[in-house]
Amino acid sequence: MRATPGGDGRVALRRRSAGIPRVLLIGGLDPSGRAGLLADAEAVRARGGVPLAVATAVTAQGRRTFGWSPVAPAMVAAQIRALRELGPIDAVKLGMVPGTGQLGAVRQALRGVRVPWVVDPVVRASSGGRLSGLGRRDYLALAGREVWLTPNAVEAAWLLGLRRLDGAGEARRAAELMEALGFAGVVVKGGHLEGRTVFDVLVRRGSVRMFRSTRLRRGPEHRGTGCRFASALATELGRGNTPERAVASARVLIRRALKATPAPARRERHARTD
Repeated sequence: MRATPGGDGRVALRRRSAGIPRVLLIGGLDPSGRAGLLADAEAVRARGGVPLAVATAVTAQGRRTFGWSPVAPAMVAAQIRALRELGPIDAVKLGMVPGTGQLGAVRQALRGVRVPWVVDPVVRASSGGRLSGLGRRDYLALAGREVWLTPNAVEAAWLLGLRRLDGAGEARRAAELMEALGFAGVVVKGGHLEGRTVFDVLVRRGSVRMFRSTRLRRGPEHRGTGCRFASALATELGRGNTPERAVASARVLIRRALKATPAPARRERHARTD
């Protein structure tokens, strides 16, 4: 039996989608595509999957403009039910969740679905604006045998009630503490840690794998890397790849995105620096 957040203990056979993973993306819509559902879908397609998007909120994130409006829990649940009627789901990626109402709707609508879940604890935007009313206990309570947690170093510290994490050693300890709560695995992303080398820490079943790479420049146009990483990871897990290979593939996608030179954006008076 495979567990999922809110599962009721019933045995459900997992169906695969002819080798092409169908990934259910749950999160906020950022019309710019720099983060949120559009970025999620881009990452899933880049890894050869089929994205299925469910909006929990609509956001406005420019250079000066910031705001968001939640989608009613009933509509969140209806979107998921409709997608389940159209075909199987091989993985779930959970991003921005405005509050407990939307989270409860997601869990209820996916009751009985036994597939890998990747939870990206989106609490704040890159600009600092708060995007969720969920607390650390809400996220940690999602622990389960098929649930993966992918916080960055700042989010990992918040989840554990710490001021900050200093270095790869503390990131590793944080991942171990969260994995011990019952998650299938935890990846603490090290992009927010200092140093020329970036360490991402994967902890699963008590074992630790450190992924390292040379730090790349990350400009303000490169937000949404966490969204893309979690979505790529979900795609690879939904395909049946090992966690180590799935993390490695997701890291390659992010490094390619950081190396890509974006088209110069036209400056507008209402834009916000984020």
